Amino acid sequence: MSVFKCKMCGGALEISEGMKVCECEYCGTTQTVPSQKDENIQALFNRANILRMKSEFDKAEQLYEKIIQNAPDEPEAHWGLILCKFGIEYVEDPATFKRIPTCHRTSFDSIIADDDYKEALRCADSVQRDIYEREAREIDRLQKEILALSAKEEPYDVFICYKESDNGSRTPDSVIANDIYYQLTNEGFKVFYAAISLENKLGSAYEPCIFAALNSAKVMLAIGTNPDYFNAVWVKNEWSRFLKMMKKNRSKLLIPCYKDMDAYELPEEFAHLQAQDMSKIGFINDLVRGIKKVIVKEEKKPAAAKAPTGAAVLSANPTVSSLLKRAFIFLEDGDWQSADEYCEKVLDLDPENGEAYLGKLMAELNVRKRDDLKNCAQPFDGSTNYQKVMRYGDDKLKAEMQACIKYTKERIENARLTGIYNSAVSAMKSAKREDTYKSAAAKFRTIPGCKDADALAEQCLEKAEICRKDEIYSSARSMMNKNTVSDCEAAIAEFRTISGWRDADEQINICQRKIEEIKAKEEADRLERERQEEQRRIAAEKAVKKRKKVIAIITTITVVCIAFAIVLVTVIIPESKYSAAMSLYNEGKYNEAITAFEALNGYKDSEEYVKKLISELVSYSSEKAKHISAGENHTVGVKADGTVVATGKNRNGQCNVSDWKDIVAVSAGDYHTVGLKADGTVVAVGDNGNGQCNVSDWKDIVAVSAG
Repeated sequence: MSVFKCKMCGGALEISEGMKVCECEYCGTTQTVPSQKDENIQALFNRANILRMKSEFDKAEQLYEKIIQNAPDEPEAHWGLILCKFGIEYVEDPATFKRIPTCHRTSFDSIIADDDYKEALRCADSVQRDIYEREAREIDRLQKEILALSAKEEPYDVFICYKESDNGSRTPDSVIANDIYYQLTNEGFKVFYAAISLENKLGSAYEPCIFAALNSAKVMLAIGTNPDYFNAVWVKNEWSRFLKMMKKNRSKLLIPCYKDMDAYELPEEFAHLQAQDMSKIGFINDLVRGIKKVIVKEEKKPAAAKAPTGAAVLSANPTVSSLLKRAFIFLEDGDWQSADEYCEKVLDLDPENGEAYLGKLMAELNVRKRDDLKNCAQPFDGSTNYQKVMRYGDDKLKAEMQACIKYTKERIENARLTGIYNSAVSAMKSAKREDTYKSAAAKFRTIPGCKDADALAEQCLEKAEICRKDEIYSSARSMMNKNTVSDCEAAIAEFRTISGWRDADEQINICQRKIEEIKAKEEADRLERERQEEQRRIAAEKAVKKRKKVIAIITTITVVCIAFAIVLVTVIIPESKYSAAMSLYNEGKYNEAITAFEALNGYKDSEEYVKKLISELVSYSSEKAKHISAGENHTVGVKADGTVVATGKNRNGQCNVSDWKDIVAVSAGDYHTVGLKADGTVVAVGDNGNGQCNVSDWKDIVAVSAG
């Protein structure tokens, strides 16, 4: 797949291998295309076509010649040279929206007799040849029309070649050209100066006038204050054509005139010419004298210089005429306010002057030239100034305005339709799903009849249907791969909705076989589960029988062991323990004996011995308890002589008992100590925060205790 640029509109053409003719999807033009596969040559073709569409015919011509050197039998390269030689540009016809050729390099030479045209026909196949011949006939007809029109033009002596504007403003070159024009006109020369010579011409009539002037002029003045201005597309188009004419007619002379730059910055094509420095004093006078030497007239009569005009003047009044000229000059300079003011001055003198209302309309719309009215963003037929132009203008002006409005509306509508079309094409190219293709089809349906919108809408719907079936197919395949009966049955239902699509019918058979396989496997798995369950039941029964035998044996052994244990526990061991307990009792170890008798749990008379021993210990402890007592952190004891000793913590004075006498019993609390004297009175020392030591008046006490 190769990509070339459309020769008409510059759109991308996707060319399959072997194609030599195709139709551009953007401008709808059927055209020939290169057959070269070499990427370098393809790139040269695209570059050459772009330059030619920019009207840089000389540069494009060099590239086509380079292609011919590498591929001499490529008909498109020879045809490209033809388009450059005759300066062919394809523009859109506002009436039919088709691309038609315009000629910017008219020649007396016929395209039919051109050698490159003949080579293009020789190398082309039958289909290409038909297209070349049809295009050549149209270009030849166009050339003849231009030559016929140019024959009606008056011959010129001098052709002034210069750049009129740059970024919307007049260049210094145009000011110099204007001065030279007046000077030469005053000297009686017929001078071609675009600002004046083409002022009443429509764009389509420029080429006949330019060709006639180039052909008849003896001298061309190429004026420039910037190297880029000399190489501007239309400036170079004029002087390069004049140089070619000089080769055939040696009486012609081209004089490069430069300023604010060096001579070596002039185009290389001027190297053999005598250039003039316009910054020198007396330059214009020297230039006029030089031109007089070249152009010898039988009789020279000074002619009045013509002031530049911006529009045809309807009134014969010179004041109205001059005011209108000034107004249209202001329009060219973009001075909208001044232009409107001068148009008002005209209307003060001639209230029904259609040209003045035209000037006001152009100022209102910020349009520099009347030809540019058709390029306005929106139709201006609602403007009051337009309505007055239509009211007071002559038939020609009215027709011109109506044509502008019609062209503008058609251009806007065409742009709208083209925008929708391009958007739909873009949506179609990026679409990947059913809904996006349907969306693109809906856009195409809104512009029926626009280019190939109807066909593309059908294509989108076809692709949407393909996407729908593909999505169903993919969904069914996904369900089918889950390998369950229900999913396979659902997949079969999906495949049946697209029966005949791809291998949907075969997939149905595969799903049915899968269902049979899945069911067979499920039955085999069921039988295997039943077999394993039976094996587990038999094994369980065997285990139960074995368990019963083991239990019987264990039970027998257990009974024997229990019987022995009973004898051991109830007879042998208790008797041994009873003997040990009696030994402790006899030895006077009452506490140990009590523990031993209690462990016998009533064996023989062990309980009676426990009661007896406890009674004896209680009696002994009661007697001893009177003579010693322990508090929380201190201990006190009664000595045989009735005095008391104490040890331990004495923070509250609970151990201050060294002076006690005749004490028979003591008791220690947490932080205090009390003592019972032999005469029945009580003494106490230590913490008395709660009155626990207030015992000084007690009498006849037989026992004491400290909490």
